[in-house]
Amino acid sequence: MSSNDQSSPAVRPWESAQPLAAGHTGAATGVNICVVGGGFVGLVAAAGFAQFGHNVVCVEKNLERLAQLKESRVPFFERDLEELLRRNTEAGRLSFSSDLKEAIVGQKVIFLAVGTPSLDNGRTDLSALVEIVNLLGKVAEDGQIVVLKSTVPVGTGIWLQKKFPQNGNGSRSISVVNNPEFLREGSAVYDFFYPQRIVVGGDNQAAVEFVANLYRVGMTRPVPIVTTNNETAEMIKYAANAFLAMKVGFINEVAGLCDLVGIDVLEIARGIGMDPRIGAEFLNPGPGWGGSCFRKDLREFSGLAKAHDYPLIIAEAVLKANQRQHELVAAKIERLTGSLEKARIGVLGLSFKAGTSDMRDSPAIPIVQRLLEKGAEVVAYDPQAHTEAEHYLPTIELAENAVEAARDADCLVILTEWEEFQALDLRSISEVMRKPNLVDARNLLTPEVVRRYGLTYEGMGQK
Repeated sequence: MSSNDQSSPAVRPWESAQPLAAGHTGAATGVNICVVGGGFVGLVAAAGFAQFGHNVVCVEKNLERLAQLKESRVPFFERDLEELLRRNTEAGRLSFSSDLKEAIVGQKVIFLAVGTPSLDNGRTDLSALVEIVNLLGKVAEDGQIVVLKSTVPVGTGIWLQKKFPQNGNGSRSISVVNNPEFLREGSAVYDFFYPQRIVVGGDNQAAVEFVANLYRVGMTRPVPIVTTNNETAEMIKYAANAFLAMKVGFINEVAGLCDLVGIDVLEIARGIGMDPRIGAEFLNPGPGWGGSCFRKDLREFSGLAKAHDYPLIIAEAVLKANQRQHELVAAKIERLTGSLEKARIGVLGLSFKAGTSDMRDSPAIPIVQRLLEKGAEVVAYDPQAHTEAEHYLPTIELAENAVEAARDADCLVILTEWEEFQALDLRSISEVMRKPNLVDARNLLTPEVVRRYGLTYEGMGQK
């Protein structure tokens, strides 16, 4: 979710988080857990809890994906995740199933990590969650804890708690807990083992503490755990993402102004980032934020406020500012080429950030679409997102490497901050381009170095 993630350690994130023996003081060990949903959040949680020593079954109804998971193959790229899955599957702590009804039998905790996409009106689509809840209402067992790991609208936890008696199991005690995720794609495994905080919310204090202890058993250093009620836990997730999106949007707007007045935005970011009230993270200018969270969560957050006749002016402005950022990048490319009609544009990076193959809401999509609409031909290279590109941008040409993306191009543009783009073969690139123009929308390169190879360079907010 950000382009300025913390660096992961040289060792694997889980190597200091070995399963602990039963009886570890104050923590629930060897707990039977069911994780519903084999996507990004569900797989990281399932593999992480298994590494802590819990017995985990992950439910995935997509049979093609299920077959991959049973072979310890992750159907998307996320650093370290496939190895973590493999080692815990081989150890017998992690298994996969498509039968939800069977999988929840005998499980103490059931994590719900299903998709909650946006509806056309911006509010959250809970249809996948409702389908699972309807089944759980009939077959959940006495004493089980249902944990909402998915990002859900404020009030969903209480709604879910009320669903159980309505489905005929009022005699059974089922607790509902909210445990929102704060994983950064590209470093999600690291974040699971070294979280900045863990939020657990619910009305049943014993259930809240039990879920908190699921994490404590494997943490190798103290981690702040915020325990609260359901609604507050849900709101924390939305407020956090809204603030981070605002911070990214702010530095992007400052970069745009720096472009106009001839000031280096990187010096501005460094100067203000030293203030502890501001902080340096999320102050990297770019082509706009993307991913599965920010836009979706901001729209739901704004929708909730409008439903209470209290529009969130800042949140709505952040959405508009991010959309303008796409237009600014496309305009930089057009200025350098003179015209996009029949221009060949090389694109480096399609995923919304480095370290992941995820193209959901990637800024590359609207930027490339603008180029295509103006008559440009686009050839792109991404280290991991070629499969996703065939779905999101089916009409573009895909290259095998950066030099091939630049071949005969009138402009080369960097849209994702992959490490390999920091070490481009600029000599070869300048030799194969038709016009030596480069737009660095991530400010990865040093302008003076790029210009030594005869390339016209334009970054984001750099002199």
